[in-house]
Amino acid sequence: MRFETNYGGFSEDGQEYIIKTWDVPRPWINYLTNGRFCSLVSQTGGGYAFLESSGYHRLTRGDPQDMVLADPLGRYIYLYDRETGQWWRLTGPQVGYPVERWETRHGFGYTQILHRQRGIEGTVTFFVPLEDDVEVWMVHLANIGDRPRQLSLFTYVDWCLGDYQADLLEAEFNKLFNVSFVEEGILYATKRLWSIPMRGGARPNLAWDRYAFMAASFEATGFDLIKERFIGRYRSVWNPLAVERGQCTNSAGNGQDLIAALQTEITLDPQETFAFTVLVGSVPVGNHGKAAALRKKYTWEGAEAELARVRESWKEYMGRVTVETPDDAFNLSVNYWNKYQAWITFHWARMDSYYVGGGSIIGFRDSCQDILGVLPHDPHKAVEHLKYIARHQFRNGGCLHNWDPVTDLGVVSGHSDDPLWLVLAILFTVKEVGDLSLLDTVVEFYDEGSGSLWEHLTRALEYVMARISPRGIPLIGAGDWNDALDHVGVEGRGESTMVAEHLCWMLREVADLAERRGEIELAQVYGRIYRKVKDAVNTYLWDGEWYIRATRDDGLPLGSRECKEGRIYLNAQSWAVISGIAEGERALRCMDAVAEHLDTPYGPALFLPAYHEPDPAIGIITRFSPGTKENGAIFNHPVCWAVIAECLLGRGDRAYELWRKTSFIYRGLDPDRYKVEPYVYAEYVHGPDSPSFGMGEFTWTTGTAAWMWRACLDWILGVQPAFEGLRLNPCIPFHWKRFRVRRPFRGAIYEIEVQNPKGLNTGIHKIRVDGKEIEGNLVPDFRDGRVHQVHAVLSGSSKGSFQDLARDSGTSSKAALRKRS
Repeated sequence: MRFETNYGGFSEDGQEYIIKTWDVPRPWINYLTNGRFCSLVSQTGGGYAFLESSGYHRLTRGDPQDMVLADPLGRYIYLYDRETGQWWRLTGPQVGYPVERWETRHGFGYTQILHRQRGIEGTVTFFVPLEDDVEVWMVHLANIGDRPRQLSLFTYVDWCLGDYQADLLEAEFNKLFNVSFVEEGILYATKRLWSIPMRGGARPNLAWDRYAFMAASFEATGFDLIKERFIGRYRSVWNPLAVERGQCTNSAGNGQDLIAALQTEITLDPQETFAFTVLVGSVPVGNHGKAAALRKKYTWEGAEAELARVRESWKEYMGRVTVETPDDAFNLSVNYWNKYQAWITFHWARMDSYYVGGGSIIGFRDSCQDILGVLPHDPHKAVEHLKYIARHQFRNGGCLHNWDPVTDLGVVSGHSDDPLWLVLAILFTVKEVGDLSLLDTVVEFYDEGSGSLWEHLTRALEYVMARISPRGIPLIGAGDWNDALDHVGVEGRGESTMVAEHLCWMLREVADLAERRGEIELAQVYGRIYRKVKDAVNTYLWDGEWYIRATRDDGLPLGSRECKEGRIYLNAQSWAVISGIAEGERALRCMDAVAEHLDTPYGPALFLPAYHEPDPAIGIITRFSPGTKENGAIFNHPVCWAVIAECLLGRGDRAYELWRKTSFIYRGLDPDRYKVEPYVYAEYVHGPDSPSFGMGEFTWTTGTAAWMWRACLDWILGVQPAFEGLRLNPCIPFHWKRFRVRRPFRGAIYEIEVQNPKGLNTGIHKIRVDGKEIEGNLVPDFRDGRVHQVHAVLSGSSKGSFQDLARDSGTSSKAALRKRS
């Protein structure tokens, strides 16, 4: 294995993470999804499934109280030896069981568990087909002993049936609406009440419009649909009565807590095998017969063929953009696992995970950022998603903070940053596709009427610009990107440095775009506003060595030398550089302050010191335990922006250092400290004020996925979409002597090789395209469907290196350099 620990490692080809034991420090999960049906599957088979919305179309249950520590609910396969009376679990946690061998392989679109115990070796492969709303289990059993075996086999899931919150909060009441029946050997369940809201706050008297079902390719000899009959009293999925007795009770009924369990009998001679499939899925109430068609489709041979399609689909997707650098972990991340995680967040935003969720939330700001991680691979899908997001903007330029994809109902929260993320998503998309006419696409507003994407963009800017303090700085409102600063501006006077910086970045970019559209006067207006806000930030928010983060309603600063806690915030510094507000010496000083005051072995903290005393004038951020969540943790999302800022400063060693410190691959080499999955980013890592310093939390559903992937491709490797073509502007660590990138762009393929013979960080000396040298660093936009060879060399001065800039920029930089040394 590659990057192997005592718990597992990456396969030789990098496309699987192989787990060697069931009892890893936390559930290490996978998302199996076609973008419509989604299954979360842990290394033991734990987790649950939903269709479109985990809040209103939840099929199976997870256990939100014990999911992270015990992972008790999920997909269970039990085996009962009819000769000895012994029974065990093929899947699920194996507490107290004599496991001879365990191996879980998480791959792209599938998870496979191998478990050997009591002379039986079982392999279970879970996947979701590309089109059908179903989870497929491919189960293969082998008798590896020297005597015949008489076995009873049971498959099991626990139904939720529609409304997750109702099931969670009022399970005993909610079960009164449950209905179950058996037809042609298929187990069906639904609910006669679906508490789905409508516009105006009404909750109509509706039944859930889906059937959940379980089917299998074997001939069932027994079943149960009533949980009490299968599990028994004072028992759980770890010791079900029906399995202990070796016989289901053939229960079905209404108004009961429902599950699905199928039983069959198996005889295996020595070395004999038995293979079958199980389906757990959802069909419309008016067409429940479709389940029988799916069972017929997904026999073992049909499932094998569909799994091959799933794997081929992912192989093709992963091969669209590839990189080759001297760092194997960087390659694994950018080529495979970071890319995979970005695809998942693009489809499911922050809707659900093992840590948070269970609702139906699609976030406006989240989705705008998630587009970035899919855009280079699938521009068409990204454009369609962009239009979907834009439909949740109001005509006045404001927007929903989040919404449910089934009801399309959402919340207006008053977060000041939300509209600006739509501007950013539109800009990135137009640069990728290179078609200004995209801006003329008409998209409806959420409340009334419709407008072009250009109108959506300009209205978003106008909305933010209309909410500015007397000093010329945007108001923070209910919060900005940092939702936990939720009381800083409740009275309407608090200011946000980050929104000011975000606005400036967008104004600068949109002014350029307006000029390209021939709207010269508008471009000039945006340019004047950009300079005005920039001057205000540099006048009022510079604290001597860094930028303060915000001002409260009472005028007191956050993130200032005057503050005992929360003295310096990361985002205020990185976004000052990205936006162009901080230039020259000031840009260097603010990012050097990050290195001096925020650096940890696991990356820079969001701010330090953490808040130890709650402050009602700041918000919930001060109530999180110190070193957790937004209160002084290493929040990986903002680290991406710090990487970008360092690249803009030409400090490739420092940018790479930040990436490496927060890399899930390198963090995962210390699994008993890090605990969470070593193949995807966590939202945050506990900070130095936490007794669990270095432990990861809240994996998968984080904006880190899209931003870190783009930080690596666009800024470290420097392959940047521009209106006129691909701009090549790498900023790499000095020890990288060369790297390669293969990237599709506007219908052509660019195979790029950059050489670094002098050990520099940045500075393109010359570029040859298809053997011909070009001026500058802008590679032409060919759009010809052909493959083009691009060769570049870093040369000239090494002035951009972190060491030289640190030496040249004064005391704080020298202190930062000493600290790192």
